[in-house]
Amino acid sequence: MNLTHFLLELVAAAVGTVGFSILFQVAPRHFPFCGLVGAIGWLVYRLVQWSSDSTPLATFLATLVLAACARWFSTLRRTPTLVFLLSGIFTLVPGAYIYYTAYYIFMNQPDEAVAQAYTTLMFAVAIALGILVGYSLPARLFGWRRNVNPQDGNNPQ
Repeated sequence: MNLTHFLLELVAAAVGTVGFSILFQVAPRHFPFCGLVGAIGWLVYRLVQWSSDSTPLATFLATLVLAACARWFSTLRRTPTLVFLLSGIFTLVPGAYIYYTAYYIFMNQPDEAVAQAYTTLMFAVAIALGILVGYSLPARLFGWRRNVNPQDGNNPQ
């Protein structure tokens, strides 16, 4: 793959993510950040896929980075994390595998349907685990600070 093709993929990921943001009625002031989250997720996905040749691993790591970016941008923009996460995950959802699973079911080809469903499930688990790990990271990594009053009796230890 050449550099021009790779850059076009990143631009397409950003534009697609912004398009998905429009569908979710995200405020236009967040479009650049949503696009950036989608492009970063795709960048990590392609780099890991290229270096490891493992698409499920690439999906997991890209989702992890995407979830971390969504949390960080939500802190910067004072917006719920889901604004960036739901828009950004668009590039990693295995839509073709879901389509072909349904296609083979309707075409009465159960062996192919099971194979596609297995692959779809593998990617879905990778996405779920990436989000889980991304949300398990401490909030202070993303700039969240807890305001605690020492005179208050509710001082966490």
